[in-house]
Formats: sequence, structure tokens, C-alpha cells
Amino acid sequence: MAKKQKEQPVLTLDGEEYFAEDMTDEQLRIGEQLTVSRESFVNMFRASLEKDDQEQPEVKEAEVVEA
Repeated sequence: MAKKQKEQPVLTLDGEEYFAEDMTDEQLRIGEQLTVSRESFVNMFRASLEKDDQEQPEVKEAEVVEA
């Protein structure tokens, strides 16, 4: 019988990959919460960057004239 290949890791922490089939129910819940929290903060950060880009006035070239 062929060995079943593991699915994608649910979580990578401190350079170690963790797979759902190796986790307890509690670890799965915590991993899901970590993943959702991380995604949420990344999305908020991206939105903040986009907002900053939209609020900055466009810089136009100007000619310097001496008086």
C-alpha cells in the first residue's frame, strides 16, 4: 500500500511545519486562530498603506526661478 502524502502544513512556527493530521483538536483551533489573526492584521496593514498612498498629494515638477 502506498504511503499517504501529507497535505500542506497548517502552520509554520519557528521554522517547523505543523500538519493538521498531527495536531490535537485544541492545537488545530489555536492554529486556526493564529492564521486568521495574522491574515486580519496583514489586511489591515495593507489597507493602511493604500490609504496613505491615496492621501499623499501628487508631486509635480516645478521650475525654480531666481528673483
